[in-house]
Amino acid sequence: MHRYRLLGGALLVAAALLVPTSTASAAAACTWRPTALPVPGKGGLPTATDHQGGFAGIAGTADGQRALTWKNGAYSVFPEIGFRRSYEVTDENRAGTIVGTAQFHLWGGYSQSTAFRSRDGVLEELPKLGNNTKAAALGINDAGDITGYVWEDGLGLKTVVRWPAAQPGTVTTLPGLPPDPTWPQAVDEDGSVLLLRDSGLAVWRDGTITQLGTLPGLRHPSGDAFSNGRVVGYAVYNDKKVGVYWDQQGAAHVLPNSSYNLSNGNPRFDINRDGLITGRIDEAHGGNDLSGTGYGVWRQGAWVSNFGDIKLDLPSRIGDDGTVAGARMDAERIFHPYVWRCS
Repeated sequence: MHRYRLLGGALLVAAALLVPTSTASAAAACTWRPTALPVPGKGGLPTATDHQGGFAGIAGTADGQRALTWKNGAYSVFPEIGFRRSYEVTDENRAGTIVGTAQFHLWGGYSQSTAFRSRDGVLEELPKLGNNTKAAALGINDAGDITGYVWEDGLGLKTVVRWPAAQPGTVTTLPGLPPDPTWPQAVDEDGSVLLLRDSGLAVWRDGTITQLGTLPGLRHPSGDAFSNGRVVGYAVYNDKKVGVYWDQQGAAHVLPNSSYNLSNGNPRFDINRDGLITGRIDEAHGGNDLSGTGYGVWRQGAWVSNFGDIKLDLPSRIGDDGTVAGARMDAERIFHPYVWRCS
């Protein structure tokens, strides 16, 4: 599973779904062939997948931004939760259930944050815990268990929680997490949680916390995605902004030819269960750090190839079936949702 950050307010036009046949294990240096996804209005971005040719994300509509899913060449738009929310779809399981976070902001600093899941064509709010006033959902596994976090206004501490499928309408904390500053980053299919702490990146698994490895000269690591025990994220390495891959033993590896830019909101790094990675490439290999364009593909830390059109294509989510979803940017910097297959 993975974590995806919203593209701020820079939304985003297009048409026709491709159901992929390639697998991640087949993806080597190849041509990534794009097909546009239909949208209800102007622009959109897929940020989650059911790993079976279906996708979920956000799109602009006549009534504002909405969460939606794509399946079999058609889209389905979910009605709002409350009034004028912005939506972040963070994950989708193989049953097609999506989870994410709906936010509402007013001038003066007032905001609301609601974790949600889909059920029967609508989005339903997930319960908060105790006195916490805000919640966010990070991931849902195929069993239906949802993992996220809650927090209280004015306090920086996040409490990692689970909404168990076997106990609908309930929320529980995870054992073995000390009450120190912890930012949950992503969730794996087995329920393990990637954490950012003062001491660096770590993995919580069944009540035990294990620190991820580092390298001499590696500073400020942060995680983007977590799948099948493997992690991908970014850090500063010898004063260069780079992508970083942590293998199933927790060892850190700098991704060759990689870079990142956090200022423009463009998609970051992602990884699927086979260790196939998408993310930004550095300027020496065709990337543009100012605009945040130029993406590449790695396999378990090893360089594979550039991805698509390095000036226009922005991969945001890679499925376990080897399909990549994301956006193609036009001359007006409008994001049109696309899927790519490797052939």
